[in-house]
Amino acid sequence: LLLDSCTMKKMGQLVGVCGLNASGKTSVCDFFKKKGYTVLSLSDAIRRELSARGMEETRQNLIQMGTEMRNANGPGILAQKTVETLDSSLNYVIDSIRHPSEVEALKSAQGRKFSLIAITAPSAVRFARLQQRNRKGDVQDLEEFQRVEQLEMANPDPLGQQVQKVIEMADVVIDNSGALEEFDRKVKDVCDRL
Repeated sequence: LLLDSCTMKKMGQLVGVCGLNASGKTSVCDFFKKKGYTVLSLSDAIRRELSARGMEETRQNLIQMGTEMRNANGPGILAQKTVETLDSSLNYVIDSIRHPSEVEALKSAQGRKFSLIAITAPSAVRFARLQQRNRKGDVQDLEEFQRVEQLEMANPDPLGQQVQKVIEMADVVIDNSGALEEFDRKVKDVCDRL
């Protein structure tokens, strides 16, 4: 990704990244990491819980465990736990924001400016990327991909994932349906404006 004129702003900045599976969230996080931001994922707490229970890290298990944790501790619990660990002298980019209460918890982090970036791309483009990256836990069947995506977008459990609502709360939406160079430019432009 291009790095030339995107400079770090004041310390204590929080940048949240949201979007559906294989939309380009990791690429955005990598861009900010190169600019000196610390990358955190709200899903890390879910992964730790799955590991503690001896459960496989599949997309379905991540969704179910996240819902279980939100049901037990409130819909903003993953973000609240993350905010408690932040160092005031560092800038952070936070991935895996999947519920409106997580956005609210990050917005209320004392002494920090929070900006939410949503990454979007058509389902067919994201499925093709998912097949290419072959990441652990990614589904390789189109029907299963679409079923899981529906659970992520608007889970019938109000404490489950609500990615569509989170995307609607974004300060900036970046379309990632084109070439990588175009996406890189868009991310850099957003970084320059934050």
